Amino acid sequence: MLMAARLERHVGRHVEIVYIDRRDRITQRTVVVLGIRGDAVRAYCTRKREHRLFRLDRILAVSLPGGRRTG
Repeated sequence: MLMAARLERHVGRHVEIVYIDRRDRITQRTVVVLGIRGDAVRAYCTRKREHRLFRLDRILAVSLPGGRRTG
C-alpha cells in the first residue's frame, strides 16, 4: 500500500495522478485528495468537476503540481 501512504500525506491538497481508467486509457488528472477508503482514493477531480473514487491499483504515478514527485 505504498501508493495509499503517499496519497494519505496529501489529504486536502492538489496532486497530479496518472491513472488507467476502466477502458484501459491512460489519463493525467489533477485531484484534491479527500481520503483513502479501502482500495480507493476519494478525491475531487478538477477535470470532471466532481467527487470520484480512484482505484489505488490503477494509479501509476503521483506528483505535486509543477511536476515535483511525492515521496
